[in-house]
Amino acid sequence: MIAHDFRPIRLAWSAIFSRLTASLGIHVILLKGRIIAVKRIVLVTVFVCCFWSNITAEEQGQVKSLASSITEVTVYSDRARVTRSSTFDIEEGVATYAFQKLPGWIDEGSIRVALSPNNAGRITDVQIKRDYLARAGDDDLQKAESAVQEIADQTAALDDELKVLEAQRTQVEAIRMFSLEKLPKDAAFREIDVESYGQVVDFVAQSLREIAKAKRDINVMRRELQPELSARRRKLQELQQLSQLEQTAVLVTIEAEARQQLTLSLTYMLPGATWEPTHELRAQGDRPKEAVVSSYAVVTQTTGEDWDGVTISFSTQSSTETIHIPELDAVLLGDTRSVARIMGGQSQSFLEAQKTYEGQNVLWNYFVNPDQDGNNFMSNLEVQHDVQGRISQVFERLQKRGTTAHFVGRGKPTIRTDGRSIRVAIGEIDLAAESKIVAAPQASLNAARTVEMVNTGKQPLLPGNVSLFHDEAFLGITDVDFISEGESFAIFLGVADQIKLSRTLDRKHSSIVRGRRTRIQVAFEITVENLSDDEVLVSLADRIPVSQHKEISVDRVRIQPDVKPDSKGLLKWDVTLEPKETRVHRIEYRIEYPPAVVEQMRKYKGSASMPSDDLDLSIQIEKIESSF
Repeated sequence: MIAHDFRPIRLAWSAIFSRLTASLGIHVILLKGRIIAVKRIVLVTVFVCCFWSNITAEEQGQVKSLASSITEVTVYSDRARVTRSSTFDIEEGVATYAFQKLPGWIDEGSIRVALSPNNAGRITDVQIKRDYLARAGDDDLQKAESAVQEIADQTAALDDELKVLEAQRTQVEAIRMFSLEKLPKDAAFREIDVESYGQVVDFVAQSLREIAKAKRDINVMRRELQPELSARRRKLQELQQLSQLEQTAVLVTIEAEARQQLTLSLTYMLPGATWEPTHELRAQGDRPKEAVVSSYAVVTQTTGEDWDGVTISFSTQSSTETIHIPELDAVLLGDTRSVARIMGGQSQSFLEAQKTYEGQNVLWNYFVNPDQDGNNFMSNLEVQHDVQGRISQVFERLQKRGTTAHFVGRGKPTIRTDGRSIRVAIGEIDLAAESKIVAAPQASLNAARTVEMVNTGKQPLLPGNVSLFHDEAFLGITDVDFISEGESFAIFLGVADQIKLSRTLDRKHSSIVRGRRTRIQVAFEITVENLSDDEVLVSLADRIPVSQHKEISVDRVRIQPDVKPDSKGLLKWDVTLEPKETRVHRIEYRIEYPPAVVEQMRKYKGSASMPSDDLDLSIQIEKIESSF
């Protein structure tokens, strides 16, 4: 704080004013004051987040705090199972040990504790305690309140100085008005002292200038104080919020028969984590004989704890089912009702944990990562929620199929609690591949290069995006559905530019006759041309309509070259084309139907009650009619 003393200016002003008022016969009482100027103080604060112990003072002498670290994590679609371990020397007798400073949204119903070696002692009690990160009487909170009050007092002092200056300005204005009123009277009765009146004019002008300048200086000082006041108020608000931010402690009482070293492990679940599977396919050469499929888990977490170099696993299993006992009444003997209450209460405890997480995790992560950009964290959190909602549905569909999968991540990555996506490798397999060119001119006039494979690995390929690389060039992204062990699948590798396709309506042999029943006779010519200098094998596909509606008939089917359609009307030819060779295929058929039936099908197109086969047929008929 720097004080600017305006007393010399005011003393000079007071002397001139006294001399002038004496010559004019004016008696005025002057208000004196001192203006305090506060330069903006830039405070460099090193914030240390002090977590208060959640063990009462009476327990401090009896409870021993453990230094623990996270060793294992399993990520589910909507939560994570975390294992913490602490290795220490235990004394003979009974003692209580505490895992402290854990997030306040731990699912209490999921807590498990284990000893290693298991004969090192006996766990006699496990307690869960919660407390707040700050209390109303904390030194940091009191200092923050004092810091805010300090700036508020300085602002109030400046406001008082503004009032003093305004009072002085009013006095000077009064002198000016008095002089203007007195001048005509003096001119009428006596000789005017020009010098005295000149001094009055100069005095008034100079005083108003000084007062205006002083007010501007004070307003500048007030503006400079506002950012500091706002910053201190924000810090105070954050510390006040800490008094409502919970943390958890788990107290474990162990009875040991002898002094020895043991490892105590604590396992718990908590919300704020999710993952989704992705894949990469890499192939080499024009006709790949093999392909490498790599699988990854893209994990994000805002649980409030960093996973620093831990063993991490990923599961599609429903996390609630991992603590559920199937056929409870049939399996357990004795009083099963108490066990049922425990198991039922565990899902309720996670709902409570989820509620606490949603209300507190943003503030908690702010203090865990004080240097993090808050906007980035909120953006990451939004993406995490979107992924969690989508992947939960995917894994639920797998559950309905009776299928689950569990993967162990490669390496021990570090995954911060900031919501950023981290990709962890979970598998890689070399698969024999059969290269094919697939063409379906009715759907697209671009032939596609594909590789067909069989999943010969020991793990399924989960639904997800597949990044495609051919000869180290990135081709784009496709997706796959669930592919179990031993199941065949095909992956798109790009457009086969050397194949030219066409599918045209032969209007000479096609017609439409409308009446009580509409009759459409169509003939399509499908042309496949090999533009390259090499022999090419093309898997060509087309289809004819299939009717399951009694009022709609499809007949007079002619296919060249002859091939038998399957139950859905799909036609497939394996066509070997010599260099520059062109091959023509032909499809003919007749459709007959009452117009009202098709109109009704169009009317209900897309409704939930309309069978998919009828929808497909109505679309085919509509496309054929539009060709004429």
